[in-house]
Amino acid sequence: MKRAAFLSLAACLMVECAVFAQTKADGSKVEQKPCPFSIIGFWRAEGVTEMSRIFFDFLPAGHIIMMGYSPNTLPQDFEMMESVDYKLDKKSAPKHLEFIAPRGNEAFLPGITILDVVEYSDTSFTTREPATGRQTRWFREQTHRYFLTFAARSGPNGDPAFVLLTVMDGRNTKIEAIGIQSTKDDTKTAPVFGPIPAELYEQIREDNEKEKKIKKDDTVIIRFELTQAEFEKTENTYKLWGKRLKERALPHKDPYQNGMEFLKSAAEGLNQCGQKAKLNRPAQREQEEILSRYDPPRRMLEYIRILRKKNEELHIDDVEFPWQWRPMIQAPGQ
Repeated sequence: MKRAAFLSLAACLMVECAVFAQTKADGSKVEQKPCPFSIIGFWRAEGVTEMSRIFFDFLPAGHIIMMGYSPNTLPQDFEMMESVDYKLDKKSAPKHLEFIAPRGNEAFLPGITILDVVEYSDTSFTTREPATGRQTRWFREQTHRYFLTFAARSGPNGDPAFVLLTVMDGRNTKIEAIGIQSTKDDTKTAPVFGPIPAELYEQIREDNEKEKKIKKDDTVIIRFELTQAEFEKTENTYKLWGKRLKERALPHKDPYQNGMEFLKSAAEGLNQCGQKAKLNRPAQREQEEILSRYDPPRRMLEYIRILRKKNEELHIDDVEFPWQWRPMIQAPGQ
């Protein structure tokens, strides 16, 4: 067993995770908070043979599954070698990473090893051994992709508006949609806030220019790709509102109020931080204008329309969307 398993990339620059600065039009600087970190996911460590041939799957509950590369398979089917535990002093802004391996293995010494976290981003982080100052650089392998879609339609067939979370792992695509839809009984049509069925959200897609001219429906869609940290925050929002729906403990009696509050909460999962300012949200003045100009059934659509207008460059349309995506992880050393 080699102690060098922890120690690599001595030449790697140590970069302290700092607050980023953005420049205003007048030349003054505006500080922005650093983006939150998430260690959850598939990582590889570079620089040492013993570690570089292993993939490390950091799980939310504080466990790491060490995986060996298997050709022509998805990452979730890689060979499981061993497991150890880990602990971060602060999950979203760590300064220390602790590994717990009671028996030790080819990557970790027996017992507890504490490393400094000297730099991190969504795609990499750098650890340093306090006693020697030697560093290891860790890189995230993309095993999942996450997308958040805001969609609304106004027309003779009802006014659905919803937010759709898509999770892809190369084998299955999971979709969860929550929002407003119209339900009919023998006497009337009424809006309902809750889960949106597939047969409804699959009907709503982005129209081309020709379709916009001939269709009576007004459809607005904007789709963002999420980082791991953004996904985790968004997933928590879905869990919270799913619990509220299950327990019938929604914050408002009015379904349109619930719909708008959920829409805004989902948008909050898109971070505005560091050099990754992701989303230009409707300003307070624009939100007040929506309330004063439009009836409740149309307000979510107009909110999404402003999101689209202010973030057009971030939108992933149907042509760009990776419908057949599979993770492409190369063998170690390639």
